[in-house]
Amino acid sequence: MAEQEVEAAWRAELERIGETQHHDAPKLGELKREAAFRWSGDEAQARRVQEEQAHHYLRWSFFAAVGAVIAGLIAEGLMLLH
Repeated sequence: MAEQEVEAAWRAELERIGETQHHDAPKLGELKREAAFRWSGDEAQARRVQEEQAHHYLRWSFFAAVGAVIAGLIAEGLMLLH
């Protein structure tokens, strides 16, 4: 197998056993341990990007809700003036 295929197989195994169990990496071979650390870093980066996107979405949702409340208050005020 080519090196990339071997690492892809290891990554699939790491995803199957989960993040909490890959800390046994020192018992693994050097190449497999390096692949485990790269996989862990990739997973952390993906999680960080997902959290940033969720934060961005929630922030804009909050601003949209505040804007809707302000628009409603203005409309209510204009209706009372009529």
